[in-house]
Amino acid sequence: MMDASDGTASSEDISNSASDLARMTDADPDTLAAYYDKWAQSYDTDLSKMGYDAPKRAAAIMVEQGVPFDAPILDAGCGTGLTGLALSQVGYRDITGIDLSLESLQAAEAKGVYRHLKKRDMNKVLAFGDNGFAAVQCIGTLTYVRETKQLFSEFCRVVKPGGIVCFTQRTDLYDDAFIKAIHATTKARKWEQISHSDPVPYLPKHADFGDKRRIFFDVFRVR
Repeated sequence: MMDASDGTASSEDISNSASDLARMTDADPDTLAAYYDKWAQSYDTDLSKMGYDAPKRAAAIMVEQGVPFDAPILDAGCGTGLTGLALSQVGYRDITGIDLSLESLQAAEAKGVYRHLKKRDMNKVLAFGDNGFAAVQCIGTLTYVRETKQLFSEFCRVVKPGGIVCFTQRTDLYDDAFIKAIHATTKARKWEQISHSDPVPYLPKHADFGDKRRIFFDVFRVR
């Protein structure tokens, strides 16, 4: 059921977990894992009802940047696999997904589009070798990362020179500290920015997001 007054999904239309999303911004990793474990079963349906299209936008960016379809891609914060599914639908075949939630990883595995799926906390060093990926995408996940500068450095380490890093961040969290982490990575000559989008809808039919919280898409090339 849709709320006719503003076009948002009503509380009767989405799960309780979806309704609680805005409250999770400052949650610790254990709380987040438990939250997304609980939400995994209805996650895909809820996000569809809320108008979520970031995975398709991100997949299109990979194509636009010329990332080869047989190249290895890291889907950082893959959740239930909507991001990997979108990559697969445009032709990508070598996708590794990482996430904090085991239930979400199981849902992602069921989609059959990932070569590898691993449980990882992105506030810690990523357990991958250097230069192993042609690209990394991190869609809808940086909300929960506290060690942003470290993660950006890790992205540049695991992606080969010339590869692509694409991520989203909410407009309300694109603050001075976040911008400093970007600039520090640039100053260290680890990447160079290709594009920074205008604000685009994130969850346009969620009552707590709508037009209040949009997202930017940033794209960088690893040096």
